[in-house]
Amino acid sequence: MAKTMEKILVLAAHNDDPIFGAGGTLAKYAKQNKKFKTIIFSYGELSQPQLKPEIIIKTRKRETNKADKILGGNGVEYMNMRDTNMLLKIRKPEVKQKIIDIIKKEKPDKIFTHGANDIHTHHIVIYQLVKKLIKDKKIECPIYSFDVWNIMKIRKRGLPKLVVDITDTFETKIQALRAHKSQANTLMSLGWLVHFKARMNGWNNNCKYAEVFDKIN
Repeated sequence: MAKTMEKILVLAAHNDDPIFGAGGTLAKYAKQNKKFKTIIFSYGELSQPQLKPEIIIKTRKRETNKADKILGGNGVEYMNMRDTNMLLKIRKPEVKQKIIDIIKKEKPDKIFTHGANDIHTHHIVIYQLVKKLIKDKKIECPIYSFDVWNIMKIRKRGLPKLVVDITDTFETKIQALRAHKSQANTLMSLGWLVHFKARMNGWNNNCKYAEVFDKIN
């Protein structure tokens, strides 16, 4: 009997978060014929208050689909939340149930999501939602967390790690980030951090570039 193709599910607050946190790993998995699907909670429309939200949402969807193709992904699904209501809406039972239904449908072998050390409030509430699902035994597969904004880990430093050598897919990660042209300011402010973290992780794990994740269940 042929081996079942490994499936990955990514749960992230905003369109570019999965690339910042796990883009090299996702591209590597795609090259290994693994499938990954991304769930985005919010469109991040407040990042460009000078534009109408509808314009930002349309642009973000187009950019995200392009980035997903660059990484080799298998589609993006949106939870259709706004920056202005996400902190309240994510706590509603129907949101939790929708994530449960997605997990049941996709049957992932791994899940990647935000970590305990991230300082962004939208990232934190998704981490808390996932931890709640773990506590309620709604997730059975391994879950690995990534960080977007921080360099040093303060909380949960003793968790098991997943280290992925992304030397051969680091440029793919950068190309996927560049697909988010409307996020040029964010890319400029975080570009150095992307390179620094990848090189630091690579240095610590005997390769050029690496991504490191905490196993949170």
